[in-house]
Amino acid sequence: MTTSDETALPRLLRQMVEDIQDPQCSYWLKANYFDIQQPTERSVTRWWQAPLYIDYDALWNPNFEKDGFQIDVILKNQLPAERERIRIDYAQIWSLERIHQGEKPKSAQDWVLFHDSAKLKFPPVEGEVDIDTENQ
Repeated sequence: MTTSDETALPRLLRQMVEDIQDPQCSYWLKANYFDIQQPTERSVTRWWQAPLYIDYDALWNPNFEKDGFQIDVILKNQLPAERERIRIDYAQIWSLERIHQGEKPKSAQDWVLFHDSAKLKFPPVEGEVDIDTENQ
């Protein structure tokens, strides 16, 4: 069942953390952006439109907050693997999809737990003024 009710996201994400304990279960989390938390050597700490594939060995230490959550993930394709802490605001999530290999085949739409295309925003063009940031 698909919802676009943002208030359902904390519950759905907590369920995701439980579900991925099953190695046959995985999720796609799509957000406008997520922020890499400090400390990091990166010069750019906001990643735009980078869908996250989440399974049993891709997420650690979830911390749910009022307006978002923080998790440790592996973003770099290198060995040894290096975890990085990221923060995702609930307001930035526009899609959450659950896939379970042990279940009967489903249509792609049946995987979708949350979808709100009205929340989908592309990153600002270089030099473009972000009105929300300017007014703060």
